[in-house]
Order: sequence, then C-alpha cells, then structure tokens
Amino acid sequence: MNKVNFIKNKTDLFSFNKLTIWILFSFMLLITTQSSYAQLFKGEIILGGNLSQMEGDRVAGYKKFGFRGGLGVMLPFHFKQNSETKPFAVSMEILFNQKGARQKNRNYDPNDTVFSESTNHKFDYLLNFNYVSVPVLFHFTDRELYTLSGGFAYNRLVTSKEVEKDVVQTYDTVSHFNASDFTVVLDFRCRIWQQLKAGIRFEYSLVPIRTRMYYTDIFHTKSETRKQYNNTLSLYIVYIFNEKRVDIDKEKKKANQIYYY
Repeated sequence: MNKVNFIKNKTDLFSFNKLTIWILFSFMLLITTQSSYAQLFKGEIILGGNLSQMEGDRVAGYKKFGFRGGLGVMLPFHFKQNSETKPFAVSMEILFNQKGARQKNRNYDPNDTVFSESTNHKFDYLLNFNYVSVPVLFHFTDRELYTLSGGFAYNRLVTSKEVEKDVVQTYDTVSHFNASDFTVVLDFRCRIWQQLKAGIRFEYSLVPIRTRMYYTDIFHTKSETRKQYNNTLSLYIVYIFNEKRVDIDKEKKKANQIYYY
C-alpha cells in the first residue's frame, strides 16, 4: 500500500468509526455508572486470536495468526412480556481484527549465499490485514451455560501488506483490496467461571475482497481469474460486566439460580 492510499484509508476509517466508537463508549459509561441502564445493557471486554486464510489465493490452511480484541454492548430480552428469564440478546462490538494468509517456503535456507529462486525467500506468500470490525449478533443461551450466536459484521480495512517470495506487492503489480469487507458470523461460547466465558467464532466474506489474475504457466501465456474471500476462525475469552454472579452447587455442577443476562 502506497503512502497516499494509506493516508486515505486512515481518513476514511476515522470518519466511519468515530460515531461507532462514541456510541460504544457512551453505552459502557452508562452501564458502569447508572443502575437503571445496568439492568438493561451488558458490557463486554473481548480478547483473543485469529487463525485465518484467504480463499482464492492458491494457499491453503489456517496458517496466519492475528490479534482480535475490543469492546461490546449487549441487550438481553425475551419475546414473552414480563418474563423473568432473558435467554435472547442482541449485541454490537467494535474490534481490532487482524487477518491474512501465510505460506512458508519449505526450501528456505538462511545460510545459502548463492542466489536461488527456491531457497532465497522465507515466505512463498504472506498477507497481513488490519481491520476495524463492527459485528452485530443475535444470541440464544441454553441452560445458562451455552450461547449460540449468529449475525453479520462490517470490516473496515486500515492497512494491508502483501508479500510474494519476499517481494512486497504494490497496487501497480496486483489489484488492490476492497476497503470494506462484509462477513457472516457464527459464534459459540460457554462459561468458564461466573462472568468469564470462552468462545470460538467463524467468519467468512459475503462478497469478494478482491479479484486477481494468476498466470498458470512460466511463459505467462495462460491465466486464470480468482475471486478472493477472508476466512477466519477465532478463539477468544469475554468478560461480561453487570451480570449477576451464579450460585454454583458444587455437587451437581450446575447453576441453582437463573440469572443469565
């Protein structure tokens, strides 16, 4: 990414996310300071990692590790009025989300001093994405222990770096990535202890993030065009504020008090 595009992405990112950040900050402030709002909204701190790949790049496997973390706001509810339990909820998060792809060169030899195309580069392919993500999810909780969620996310690209055989690719040599990535999200989480949960999340692009042409022979006479999509698995922990502590029966290993959300 050249300097002009990097600055433009930063400007667009700031313009788009300024309102979202202030909304989440306001929700978190209300949750922690006002008891009336604390009964309605739940705050979340999310921390974890991504295993990602890009479909259509001729590299297979979840080999790229990245950071994933941020804040969330959750609103519990029930379709029945005056219900004491609220197993349903909707939430919005704002996350710093690192994605990409990676393929090491199996023939790489750091001690090789003679130029060789097969041994002189460490990575056959390396792609780093930094996104700001805003997922909106619908949740259902079963037996106060397990939560299944689904929804969509808008991802705004902050920076990207693409490397092939240790050569950084530019927009002059390959087509650029879309600044926006819309993804479908599936999520499962379970309680570790009290307000602390662990989860796994799957995320996949709904539309291509780029279309790229690849040559299929050494003479560059034949080519194919591929659409590319982000494909991500996330492992994370989440701490939920303002959630009542559960009274655990250590012998039966279950919750005696219905409390979730």
